[in-house]
Amino acid sequence: MESIRTLTDPPRPFSPHPATDHVVFILTPNEKRLFFAAEPKIRRPGVRASSLDAAGLSPRAWENALRDLRPSVLVTAWSCPPLPESWALAEDCPLRYVCSVTGSVKDRVPREMLVNGLLVSNWGVLVSPTVAEHALLMVLSLLRSAPSWPELLQRPRHAVEMMEVLRSRTLRGKRVGLHGFGAVARALVEMLRPFDVELAAYSHGVPRALMDEFGVRPCRDLAELFSHSEILIECEGLNDRTRGTVTESLLRRLPRDAVFVNVGRAAVVDETALVTLARERHLRIGLDVFHREPLPGDTPLRELPNVLLSPHVAGPVGETYPLCGAQALENLERYLNGEAPENQVTLEIYDRAT
Repeated sequence: MESIRTLTDPPRPFSPHPATDHVVFILTPNEKRLFFAAEPKIRRPGVRASSLDAAGLSPRAWENALRDLRPSVLVTAWSCPPLPESWALAEDCPLRYVCSVTGSVKDRVPREMLVNGLLVSNWGVLVSPTVAEHALLMVLSLLRSAPSWPELLQRPRHAVEMMEVLRSRTLRGKRVGLHGFGAVARALVEMLRPFDVELAAYSHGVPRALMDEFGVRPCRDLAELFSHSEILIECEGLNDRTRGTVTESLLRRLPRDAVFVNVGRAAVVDETALVTLARERHLRIGLDVFHREPLPGDTPLRELPNVLLSPHVAGPVGETYPLCGAQALENLERYLNGEAPENQVTLEIYDRAT
Protein backbone atom coordinates (compact mmCIF):
# COMPACT_ATOMS: atom_id res chain seq x y z
CA MET A 1 0.00 0.00 0.00
CA GLU A 2 1.26 3.49 -0.85
CA SER A 3 2.05 5.72 2.08
CA ILE A 4 0.71 9.27 2.21
CA ARG A 5 3.03 12.11 3.18
CA THR A 6 2.01 14.62 5.84
CA LEU A 7 3.14 18.15 6.63
CA THR A 8 5.30 16.81 9.45
CA ASP A 9 7.38 14.69 7.07
CA PRO A 10 10.61 16.19 5.70
CA PRO A 11 10.25 17.44 2.12
CA ARG A 12 11.17 14.79 -0.44
CA PRO A 13 14.21 15.58 -2.59
CA PHE A 14 13.27 17.61 -5.66
CA SER A 15 15.21 17.37 -8.89
CA PRO A 16 14.31 20.11 -11.38
CA HIS A 17 15.49 18.02 -14.32
CA PRO A 18 14.85 14.28 -14.07
CA ALA A 19 16.74 12.11 -16.53
CA THR A 20 13.51 11.14 -18.28
CA ASP A 21 10.35 13.23 -18.27
CA HIS A 22 6.81 12.43 -19.28
CA VAL A 23 4.90 15.61 -20.08
CA VAL A 24 1.11 15.32 -20.14
CA PHE A 25 -1.04 18.11 -21.55
CA ILE A 26 -4.40 18.02 -19.76
CA LEU A 27 -6.57 20.50 -21.69
CA THR A 28 -9.90 20.60 -23.47
CA PRO A 29 -9.97 21.11 -27.26
CA ASN A 30 -11.34 24.62 -26.67
CA GLU A 31 -8.45 25.47 -24.34
CA LYS A 32 -5.93 24.26 -26.88
CA ARG A 33 -7.46 26.48 -29.55
CA LEU A 34 -7.59 29.41 -27.18
CA PHE A 35 -4.01 29.27 -25.93
CA PHE A 36 -2.04 27.62 -28.73
CA ALA A 37 -1.90 28.42 -32.44
CA ALA A 38 -1.02 24.77 -33.15
CA GLU A 39 -1.09 21.48 -31.28
CA PRO A 40 1.68 21.80 -28.65
CA LYS A 41 4.44 19.27 -29.26
CA ILE A 42 7.71 18.34 -27.61
CA ARG A 43 10.57 17.03 -29.70
CA ARG A 44 13.35 16.26 -27.26
CA PRO A 45 15.29 13.00 -26.79
CA GLY A 46 14.29 11.15 -23.64
CA VAL A 47 11.07 13.15 -23.12
CA ARG A 48 7.69 11.59 -23.73
CA ALA A 49 4.64 13.73 -24.41
CA SER A 50 0.98 12.76 -24.09
CA SER A 51 -2.28 14.62 -24.38
CA LEU A 52 -5.43 14.03 -22.36
CA ASP A 53 -8.80 15.61 -23.03
CA ALA A 54 -9.98 17.19 -19.79
CA ALA A 55 -13.59 17.54 -20.98
CA GLY A 56 -15.95 15.37 -18.97
CA LEU A 57 -13.20 13.44 -17.22
CA SER A 58 -14.57 11.71 -14.12
CA PRO A 59 -12.52 11.64 -10.89
CA ARG A 60 -12.01 7.89 -11.21
CA ALA A 61 -10.93 8.11 -14.86
CA TRP A 62 -8.58 10.97 -13.97
CA GLU A 63 -6.88 9.06 -11.17
CA ASN A 64 -6.60 5.93 -13.32
CA ALA A 65 -5.04 8.00 -16.11
CA LEU A 66 -2.49 9.51 -13.71
CA ARG A 67 -1.52 6.07 -12.42
CA ASP A 68 -1.17 4.70 -15.94
CA LEU A 69 0.65 7.68 -17.49
CA ARG A 70 2.83 8.55 -14.46
CA PRO A 71 3.50 12.14 -15.59
CA SER A 72 6.45 14.03 -14.21
CA VAL A 73 5.07 17.25 -15.74
CA LEU A 74 1.46 18.37 -16.18
CA VAL A 75 0.50 21.27 -18.44
CA THR A 76 -2.90 22.43 -17.21
CA ALA A 77 -5.59 25.07 -17.64
CA TRP A 78 -8.96 25.81 -16.02
CA SER A 79 -10.56 22.46 -16.86
CA CYS A 80 -7.91 20.27 -15.25
CA PRO A 81 -9.56 18.19 -12.49
CA PRO A 82 -8.16 18.37 -8.95
CA LEU A 83 -5.16 16.14 -8.37
CA PRO A 84 -6.38 13.24 -6.18
CA GLU A 85 -4.51 13.34 -2.88
CA SER A 86 -4.29 9.53 -2.75
CA TRP A 87 -2.02 9.80 -5.83
CA ALA A 88 -0.50 13.26 -5.41
CA LEU A 89 0.76 12.78 -1.84
CA ALA A 90 1.97 9.20 -2.23
CA GLU A 91 5.69 8.55 -1.76
CA ASP A 92 6.09 7.29 -5.31
CA CYS A 93 4.20 10.15 -7.00
CA PRO A 94 6.31 11.00 -10.07
CA LEU A 95 4.97 14.53 -10.53
CA ARG A 96 7.67 17.22 -10.32
CA TYR A 97 6.22 20.22 -12.10
CA VAL A 98 2.77 21.68 -12.82
CA CYS A 99 2.92 24.22 -15.64
CA SER A 100 -0.37 26.11 -15.49
CA VAL A 101 -1.30 28.07 -18.60
CA THR A 102 -3.82 29.98 -16.47
CA GLY A 103 -3.81 31.62 -13.03
CA SER A 104 -4.67 30.13 -9.65
CA VAL A 105 -3.96 26.42 -9.19
CA LYS A 106 -5.60 26.19 -5.79
CA ASP A 107 -8.53 24.13 -7.08
CA ARG A 108 -6.18 21.66 -8.81
CA VAL A 109 -3.06 21.24 -6.68
CA PRO A 110 -3.11 20.30 -2.97
CA ARG A 111 -1.10 22.71 -0.86
CA GLU A 112 0.90 19.87 0.66
CA MET A 113 2.44 19.20 -2.76
CA LEU A 114 4.08 22.63 -2.73
CA VAL A 115 5.25 22.03 0.82
CA ASN A 116 6.79 18.76 -0.38
CA GLY A 117 8.71 20.51 -3.15
CA LEU A 118 6.41 20.45 -6.19
CA LEU A 119 7.34 23.15 -8.69
CA VAL A 120 4.35 25.15 -9.97
CA SER A 121 4.16 28.09 -12.36
CA ASN A 122 1.25 30.05 -13.79
CA TRP A 123 0.55 33.02 -16.08
CA GLY A 124 2.06 35.37 -13.50
CA VAL A 125 1.43 39.04 -14.18
CA LEU A 126 0.52 38.69 -17.87
CA VAL A 127 -3.15 39.44 -17.21
CA SER A 128 -2.65 42.12 -14.56
CA PRO A 129 -2.67 45.05 -17.03
CA THR A 130 -5.93 43.87 -18.61
CA VAL A 131 -7.57 43.54 -15.18
CA ALA A 132 -6.37 47.06 -14.37
CA GLU A 133 -7.75 48.34 -17.70
CA HIS A 134 -11.13 46.81 -16.89
CA ALA A 135 -11.16 48.42 -13.46
CA LEU A 136 -10.42 51.80 -15.04
CA LEU A 137 -13.16 51.20 -17.62
CA MET A 138 -15.69 50.54 -14.85
CA VAL A 139 -14.60 53.57 -12.82
CA LEU A 140 -14.95 55.93 -15.79
CA SER A 141 -18.25 54.37 -16.83
CA LEU A 142 -19.72 54.79 -13.36
CA LEU A 143 -18.51 58.37 -13.05
CA ARG A 144 -20.34 59.09 -16.31
CA SER A 145 -23.39 57.08 -15.11
CA ALA A 146 -23.27 54.58 -17.96
CA PRO A 147 -25.92 52.31 -16.36
CA SER A 148 -28.46 55.14 -16.96
CA TRP A 149 -27.66 55.60 -20.65
CA PRO A 150 -30.19 53.06 -22.06
CA GLU A 151 -33.08 54.79 -20.28
CA LEU A 152 -32.01 58.22 -21.54
CA LEU A 153 -31.67 56.92 -25.08
CA GLN A 154 -35.27 55.69 -24.95
CA ARG A 155 -36.62 58.95 -23.56
CA PRO A 156 -34.47 61.90 -24.67
CA ARG A 157 -34.39 64.90 -22.33
CA HIS A 158 -33.15 68.45 -22.33
CA ALA A 159 -29.41 68.70 -21.64
CA VAL A 160 -29.90 70.35 -18.23
CA GLU A 161 -32.41 67.72 -17.14
CA MET A 162 -30.15 64.97 -18.49
CA MET A 163 -27.23 66.25 -16.44
CA GLU A 164 -29.40 66.27 -13.34
CA VAL A 165 -30.26 62.62 -13.94
CA LEU A 166 -26.74 61.50 -14.83
CA ARG A 167 -24.82 63.45 -12.20
CA SER A 168 -21.74 62.95 -14.40
CA ARG A 169 -18.36 63.39 -12.74
CA THR A 170 -14.72 63.41 -13.74
CA LEU A 171 -11.92 61.17 -12.55
CA ARG A 172 -9.41 64.00 -12.64
CA GLY A 173 -8.18 65.06 -9.21
CA LYS A 174 -10.17 62.47 -7.26
CA ARG A 175 -9.00 60.61 -4.17
CA VAL A 176 -8.58 56.98 -5.24
CA GLY A 177 -8.06 54.09 -2.81
CA LEU A 178 -6.67 50.68 -3.68
CA HIS A 179 -7.48 47.75 -1.43
CA GLY A 180 -4.65 45.40 -2.34
CA PHE A 181 -1.24 46.20 -3.74
CA GLY A 182 -0.38 43.30 -5.99
CA ALA A 183 0.36 43.38 -9.71
CA VAL A 184 -3.12 44.66 -10.63
CA ALA A 185 -2.97 47.54 -8.18
CA ARG A 186 0.52 48.49 -9.32
CA ALA A 187 -0.61 48.48 -12.96
CA LEU A 188 -3.52 50.72 -11.95
CA VAL A 189 -1.16 53.21 -10.34
CA GLU A 190 0.53 53.82 -13.68
CA MET A 191 -2.78 54.04 -15.56
CA LEU A 192 -4.24 56.52 -13.08
CA ARG A 193 -1.31 58.93 -13.01
CA PRO A 194 -2.42 60.98 -16.08
CA PHE A 195 -5.64 61.84 -14.20
CA ASP A 196 -3.74 63.62 -11.40
CA VAL A 197 -5.50 61.56 -8.75
CA GLU A 198 -4.42 61.31 -5.13
CA LEU A 199 -3.60 57.64 -4.51
CA ALA A 200 -3.75 55.71 -1.24
CA ALA A 201 -3.64 51.98 -0.56
CA TYR A 202 -3.87 49.34 2.12
CA SER A 203 -2.87 45.67 1.99
CA HIS A 204 -1.90 43.70 5.06
CA GLY A 205 1.73 42.69 5.01
CA VAL A 206 2.79 44.88 2.10
CA PRO A 207 5.79 47.01 3.13
CA ARG A 208 5.24 50.77 3.24
CA ALA A 209 8.44 51.13 1.25
CA LEU A 210 6.84 49.44 -1.76
CA MET A 211 3.92 51.87 -1.76
CA ASP A 212 6.32 54.77 -1.28
CA GLU A 213 8.26 53.54 -4.29
CA PHE A 214 5.10 53.87 -6.42
CA GLY A 215 4.17 57.25 -4.97
CA VAL A 216 1.12 55.87 -3.14
CA ARG A 217 0.21 56.95 0.39
CA PRO A 218 0.05 53.89 2.69
CA CYS A 219 -2.94 53.74 5.04
CA ARG A 220 -2.66 52.21 8.49
CA ASP A 221 -5.92 50.24 8.10
CA LEU A 222 -9.01 49.79 5.95
CA ALA A 223 -10.99 52.35 7.95
CA GLU A 224 -8.50 55.06 6.98
CA LEU A 225 -8.44 53.90 3.36
CA PHE A 226 -12.23 53.96 2.94
CA SER A 227 -12.64 57.24 4.81
CA HIS A 228 -10.07 58.83 2.52
CA SER A 229 -11.41 57.61 -0.83
CA GLU A 230 -13.94 58.99 -3.29
CA ILE A 231 -13.23 56.01 -5.53
CA LEU A 232 -12.34 52.62 -4.08
CA ILE A 233 -10.98 49.83 -6.28
CA GLU A 234 -11.05 46.38 -4.70
CA CYS A 235 -8.18 44.17 -5.93
CA GLU A 236 -7.07 42.38 -2.76
CA GLY A 237 -6.31 38.65 -2.72
CA LEU A 238 -8.58 36.26 -0.85
CA ASN A 239 -7.41 34.43 2.25
CA ASP A 240 -8.64 33.78 5.78
CA ARG A 241 -7.58 37.27 6.85
CA THR A 242 -9.29 39.16 3.99
CA ARG A 243 -12.49 37.12 3.62
CA GLY A 244 -15.51 39.31 4.42
CA THR A 245 -13.39 42.25 5.59
CA VAL A 246 -15.19 44.86 3.47
CA THR A 247 -18.29 45.25 5.60
CA GLU A 248 -21.25 47.60 5.41
CA SER A 249 -19.74 49.83 8.07
CA LEU A 250 -16.57 50.17 6.00
CA LEU A 251 -18.51 50.87 2.81
CA ARG A 252 -20.45 53.61 4.60
CA ARG A 253 -17.17 55.40 5.25
CA LEU A 254 -17.06 56.18 1.53
CA PRO A 255 -18.73 59.53 0.80
CA ARG A 256 -22.21 59.53 -0.67
CA ASP A 257 -22.19 58.93 -4.44
CA ALA A 258 -18.70 57.43 -4.27
CA VAL A 259 -17.57 54.75 -6.72
CA PHE A 260 -16.79 51.20 -5.58
CA VAL A 261 -15.37 48.72 -8.11
CA ASN A 262 -14.45 45.10 -7.41
CA VAL A 263 -12.19 43.30 -9.92
CA GLY A 264 -10.59 41.18 -7.19
CA ARG A 265 -12.40 38.53 -5.20
CA ALA A 266 -16.11 38.62 -4.43
CA ALA A 267 -15.80 36.96 -1.02
CA VAL A 268 -13.74 39.87 0.31
CA VAL A 269 -16.88 42.05 0.20
CA ASP A 270 -20.30 41.82 1.86
CA GLU A 271 -22.49 41.58 -1.28
CA THR A 272 -25.72 42.15 0.67
CA ALA A 273 -24.30 45.44 1.93
CA LEU A 274 -23.56 46.48 -1.65
CA VAL A 275 -27.20 45.93 -2.58
CA THR A 276 -28.34 47.98 0.42
CA LEU A 277 -26.04 50.91 -0.37
CA ALA A 278 -26.86 50.83 -4.07
CA ARG A 279 -30.58 51.02 -3.26
CA GLU A 280 -29.91 54.03 -1.06
CA ARG A 281 -27.88 55.52 -3.95
CA HIS A 282 -25.07 55.89 -1.47
CA LEU A 283 -22.65 54.22 -3.92
CA ARG A 284 -22.06 53.74 -7.63
CA ILE A 285 -21.00 50.10 -7.86
CA GLY A 286 -19.10 48.14 -10.51
CA LEU A 287 -18.67 44.39 -10.10
CA ASP A 288 -16.83 41.83 -12.20
CA VAL A 289 -16.97 39.12 -9.51
CA PHE A 290 -19.90 37.73 -7.53
CA HIS A 291 -20.60 35.42 -4.63
CA ARG A 292 -22.42 33.11 -7.05
CA GLU A 293 -21.26 32.70 -10.62
CA PRO A 294 -22.83 32.74 -13.08
CA LEU A 295 -24.84 35.56 -11.54
CA PRO A 296 -28.40 34.35 -10.78
CA GLY A 297 -31.14 35.92 -12.87
CA ASP A 298 -33.14 36.96 -9.81
CA THR A 299 -30.36 38.79 -7.98
CA PRO A 300 -31.31 42.33 -6.93
CA LEU A 301 -27.98 43.51 -8.34
CA ARG A 302 -29.50 43.28 -11.84
CA GLU A 303 -32.31 45.71 -10.96
CA LEU A 304 -30.34 48.66 -9.61
CA PRO A 305 -29.78 51.66 -11.89
CA ASN A 306 -26.45 52.69 -10.39
CA VAL A 307 -24.79 49.27 -10.63
CA LEU A 308 -22.56 48.18 -13.53
CA LEU A 309 -22.09 44.42 -13.93
CA SER A 310 -19.58 42.56 -16.09
CA PRO A 311 -19.48 38.74 -16.39
CA HIS A 312 -16.06 38.07 -14.81
CA VAL A 313 -14.21 39.19 -17.93
CA ALA A 314 -11.61 41.53 -16.41
CA GLY A 315 -8.84 39.00 -17.01
CA PRO A 316 -7.34 37.94 -20.32
CA VAL A 317 -8.52 39.48 -23.58
CA GLY A 318 -8.20 38.05 -27.08
CA GLU A 319 -4.58 39.10 -27.51
CA THR A 320 -3.59 37.77 -24.09
CA TYR A 321 -4.49 34.09 -24.45
CA PRO A 322 -1.79 33.23 -27.03
CA LEU A 323 0.76 35.07 -24.87
CA CYS A 324 -0.21 32.87 -21.92
CA GLY A 325 0.22 29.76 -24.05
CA ALA A 326 3.59 30.89 -25.36
CA GLN A 327 4.79 31.72 -21.86
CA ALA A 328 3.72 28.27 -20.59
CA LEU A 329 5.70 26.58 -23.38
CA GLU A 330 8.71 28.76 -22.59
CA ASN A 331 8.47 27.74 -18.94
CA LEU A 332 8.22 24.10 -19.96
CA GLU A 333 11.32 24.51 -22.13
CA ARG A 334 13.19 26.12 -19.24
CA TYR A 335 12.28 23.23 -16.96
CA LEU A 336 13.39 20.63 -19.51
CA ASN A 337 16.68 22.54 -19.87
CA GLY A 338 17.25 22.29 -16.12
CA GLU A 339 16.45 25.99 -15.59
CA ALA A 340 13.96 27.53 -13.18
CA PRO A 341 10.61 28.45 -14.77
CA GLU A 342 9.39 32.01 -14.39
CA ASN A 343 6.25 33.05 -12.48
CA GLN A 344 6.61 30.31 -9.88
CA VAL A 345 3.72 29.89 -7.45
CA THR A 346 5.13 30.18 -3.93
CA LEU A 347 3.20 29.16 -0.84
CA GLU A 348 2.47 32.85 -0.18
CA ILE A 349 1.03 33.31 -3.69
CA TYR A 350 -0.89 30.03 -3.36
CA ASP A 351 -2.45 31.04 -0.04
CA ARG A 352 -3.59 34.45 -1.37
CA ALA A 353 -5.21 32.99 -4.48
CA THR A 354 -8.66 31.46 -4.88
